[in-house]
Amino acid sequence: MLRSRRVRLALITTGAGLCLGLLAPFGSYLNSGLIWRLVYWCGSIWFGLLLFGGMWCAWQRYASRLQQARWSVLVAMFVVASLVQASITRITAFLIWPELHRSAPAWGIWYLQSGLITAVGFALFFLLRLRSTPSTLPTAGRATVMGRPVRAIPAGKEVLALQMEDHYVRIHTRTGSQLMQMTLTEAMDAVGSIEGMRTHRSWWVARGAVKRIEGSPRAMRLHLEGDIVAPVARGTVAVLREAGWLKAVE
Repeated sequence: MLRSRRVRLALITTGAGLCLGLLAPFGSYLNSGLIWRLVYWCGSIWFGLLLFGGMWCAWQRYASRLQQARWSVLVAMFVVASLVQASITRITAFLIWPELHRSAPAWGIWYLQSGLITAVGFALFFLLRLRSTPSTLPTAGRATVMGRPVRAIPAGKEVLALQMEDHYVRIHTRTGSQLMQMTLTEAMDAVGSIEGMRTHRSWWVARGAVKRIEGSPRAMRLHLEGDIVAPVARGTVAVLREAGWLKAVE
């Protein structure tokens, strides 16, 4: 499955580069040499994939720690990465076509053009991601909430935490995380007999996943396996203490 996704991603990336090389947008059709245009655009798209793909992976890894600031951080990372992308592609274009020194658009225009292509790429990425998000998963059994079936977590997946993200729930497991379109209540019912507690309006944590607890009752955080950090609502601190979760730190 992973290999097929990588092959498909490589084909899409190369195909996008070839299409841009043939269409030659933003006046690049004036640059001499079809082969060089194809090489330039394919290289630019591949560089963008590695740059923004790495940025996305880094953001996903630390998004749970950033909590409400995660979207602002993502926008800032996007802007900085776009600066790098625009600079590298501009320098490369000048090396391939030295005559561009006399006719190339201003740096700001170049940056906007580069950002536009990146934004389109991100939009396609999210559309494909939404389409590939499974609406159902293999289950060992099904629970019901309000008279309708609830998708259960696949057997063999040891759940560490559940995190609400808009209309989706991110399921953190020992092997990674995945999004499912469901409510947090449905996800909590789906984890079955795993001992845990809802520590925040958007978080549920498995007790066995907690490695350490830090902070005061006003700002408490649970550090879980896999570098996951879950917040604790003030009203939940007393419940955690009564359940014995805080004995190790008192």
